[in-house]
Amino acid sequence: MKRSLLGLSALGICLVGLPLSVKALEINEKLSIEANLTGVYQWLEKDQGGFRNEEKGSVVLDAKVSFKPTEVDEFSARVSFAKGNGLNKVFEKKGIFKLRPNADDLRDDLHNINNRSRDHLLELWYARTFSLPGNSTLKSTLGILDGTAFIDQNRFANDELTQFMNEAFVNNPLANIVSYDYGVAFEFGKGPFGITLLGMTSKTEEHDDPRFNKKNYNYYSAQISYKFESPLGEGNYRVYGFITNKRFPDWNDAKKKALKGFGVSIDQDLIKDKLGLFARVGFQDDDAKVDYKSMYSAGLTYKFCLFGKKDFTLGAGYAFLKAPSKNDELKQTKVFETYFSIPIYEKEKLFTSHLTFDWQWMKDKFRGEDKKDHAGHIFGVRLNLGF
Repeated sequence: MKRSLLGLSALGICLVGLPLSVKALEINEKLSIEANLTGVYQWLEKDQGGFRNEEKGSVVLDAKVSFKPTEVDEFSARVSFAKGNGLNKVFEKKGIFKLRPNADDLRDDLHNINNRSRDHLLELWYARTFSLPGNSTLKSTLGILDGTAFIDQNRFANDELTQFMNEAFVNNPLANIVSYDYGVAFEFGKGPFGITLLGMTSKTEEHDDPRFNKKNYNYYSAQISYKFESPLGEGNYRVYGFITNKRFPDWNDAKKKALKGFGVSIDQDLIKDKLGLFARVGFQDDDAKVDYKSMYSAGLTYKFCLFGKKDFTLGAGYAFLKAPSKNDELKQTKVFETYFSIPIYEKEKLFTSHLTFDWQWMKDKFRGEDKKDHAGHIFGVRLNLGF
């Protein structure tokens, strides 16, 4: 614990005063810039299993430029640079947990993105909004897209920089959403109803068999959403489905299979602007070799004032993920996470700084009696600076 505190102190010295929420700096009516510097330090304390305690940190700089030449046209570019891989790489190499404790894009994620010869560039797209009869709109977006901006959104559990950090709460892992690759999206809106269509192309991960190694595949998803206003406040209800073409190995590495499934994402105010509820449910077919077949998550966030300052936030969430019966190793995963966000400094709603304390408990349960279940506590702190 002493080493952990020393590491935390070092991070604090480097990033003290650093944000959670980022505001856009408007250069003029048409051009705006956003930047966000995020420092994270996490340490793992073993509860059960054959692994050792670990501690790692990371620093990430994100920058986004938006240009709106007209009211209906928009160009956008986003880049990211990172130092360190945090605990994510440790978990991957040593097989400690399946899920990442920090869902942010870290050093290795930003090189050869999606097995393409492209580093640091996350998004580069053009969007145009069309006005349709009946007070409806259609927005089309084309370019290098982040699929999570269109599918499985959630007001209370969707941003690893301002909310939960574990990937189980940022997006549904079973949705297999493609990020930072070529695609097109159409968003139709009429009053409280919305329909989104997303098509993207990407590459499979490394595999021993050349039939599956780094092969191009297509991802298609459709989502229906409804925004509900009540005395409690705002509520958003989304249902989506997805499918890919047959590019993924089955459990015997013998045939090519498609990924397909569906999910639900809900966020609902219980006390307007104070207490919010989120919930997700996801299922996917297990013909292809996948880590999980079903996922359920839910949680609460609470905003309050303290010492005359607004936007103190408490969040807590629980997720349960079940592996397919075809998986002879992993049986299920449980995740609990809670965070406490403290606003430090804000100037004219342009510069913001927050400090967040985070605690996660994770458990991977295995089928074989010869392998001990893995369980542990991940303590973390996150500091941000943004404009």
